[in-house]
Amino acid sequence: MDRVRQAAEDRTRAELAVSVAAAAVGAPQAEVMGNGRLYRVVLARQVAMYLLHVGCSLSLRRVSAALGRDRSTIAYAVRSLEQRRDEPAFDAWLQALEDAFVRAPVMS
Repeated sequence: MDRVRQAAEDRTRAELAVSVAAAAVGAPQAEVMGNGRLYRVVLARQVAMYLLHVGCSLSLRRVSAALGRDRSTIAYAVRSLEQRRDEPAFDAWLQALEDAFVRAPVMS
């Protein structure tokens, strides 16, 4: 697959990840894609990053490009959520989101 098509597919997946994460925590999608600092917004943004990296097996670089964020920000988000997975309720919630996200069809 050429890089242009891959980048377009990554952006489509990113839009879906942001939609899923924003709906799951009750945050406005526009704020999740922006720079909002409210807890729900930051959590939704981190969940979207996590879903792309773990659920889609995208590299940190590809997630970074798809969301327009720094690679180190993506790494921090993934690490933060992995640490929270020690909490059973959070782990179950995140796993349910990941399962739903992975099964969602993406049109190319």
